[in-house]
Amino acid sequence: MLLLGRRHNFRQQQAIRIRGFTLVELVTVIMILGVLSAGGGYLMFHYVKNAVYVPNKLNMDMLVSDGLDIMVTGDSRAKGLRFSRAITAVADNQVDFTDQDGKTVRYRLDTGTSKLYRSINGGTEEVIPYYASVAGVSMASQTAGQLFTYYDANEAVTATAANVRRITIGLTAKTGSGSYAQWQGRSQQATSVAVAKFQ
Repeated sequence: MLLLGRRHNFRQQQAIRIRGFTLVELVTVIMILGVLSAGGGYLMFHYVKNAVYVPNKLNMDMLVSDGLDIMVTGDSRAKGLRFSRAITAVADNQVDFTDQDGKTVRYRLDTGTSKLYRSINGGTEEVIPYYASVAGVSMASQTAGQLFTYYDANEAVTATAANVRRITIGLTAKTGSGSYAQWQGRSQQATSVAVAKFQ
């Protein structure tokens, strides 16, 4: 009888120990959960931040790429610099030329509105690409105040329209300040186009 009572007490004690936590175990579990949640919170913050920043960055990449493509190749409305017949006027943020269809085309970066414009045959200026007119998006040159750099046949920088044989274009687009810390996007791209000389 005494032996049966001791066995019964031993089983009850085991059951109690299995069901409960000691203070050390409880503190250990809380510490592990705290470390995991701190690391997880840090990773989640950066995951969410990248989920906002990366699409903004990709949009700015596409905006700059489309802007450069229109200036170099053109679109259905007018041909670009690659198909120019003659460069008629040059400036740091503006170039005028006649394309192979005889249209006069002007590309101009307005530093006041931070938009890129095109006019065809002296008509009204339009923002290019068309979706760059969205508020909060700004465009600028890569080098301060100079979107276009002009080179002559000897690869020397020139300011004479008749001597231009190559043009480099450096364009930047950004949302807001373009800062990653503020979850905004920024893109910088450059290209170069050879200009044929027609006699």
